[in-house]
Amino acid sequence: MITLRRRDKIINASAGKSLERILREAGILPDTVLVVREGKIVPLDYRPQDGEEFELIDVISGG
Repeated sequence: MITLRRRDKIINASAGKSLERILREAGILPDTVLVVREGKIVPLDYRPQDGEEFELIDVISGG
């Protein structure tokens, strides 16, 4: 299992799928968040391993 944290919400998912697929299955559009681990942005094609934890940071745009 992996853990994704977004604000006060925790999402647990099975390892082995790409982050993009995990996000989509959780109902999160991948273009709306940055996935961060240990202070570094992780690419959406990364396949997490059991025990890894990530933070989701909302992307905000404006004009």
